Amino acid sequence: MRVVSFTVPAWFPSYETPGAQDTPDAQVPPQAQLTEQESAVFLCLATGASNRELAAELQLSVSTVKFHVVNIRAKLGGISRLQACLLAALARQDTRQDARQDTGLSDGGAAAGPR
Repeated sequence: MRVVSFTVPAWFPSYETPGAQDTPDAQVPPQAQLTEQESAVFLCLATGASNRELAAELQLSVSTVKFHVVNIRAKLGGISRLQACLLAALARQDTRQDARQDTGLSDGGAAAGPR
């Protein structure tokens, strides 16, 4: 099993359950260790798809997707599904920017040469 590391931005608000203020468990951890399968589900969460849609895209059962989403949320400090979706969108954006830098591709700007 391969473990994927994901860093949570320092500015990202933590999910706090009522009465859980000032407890370390209510904080989003600075780094989460997701399995390869959890990472795939996590990155697909960025689309805002339902568990059924994620299951179809990843060729998994709906219960497996639910299992991974619960684990992802717990590993990220008990955040809501919406917060997990937002973090996944940030992670996908970072992944795309890293890929562009590695391959030398631009971000879709105008052509540099004359037409």
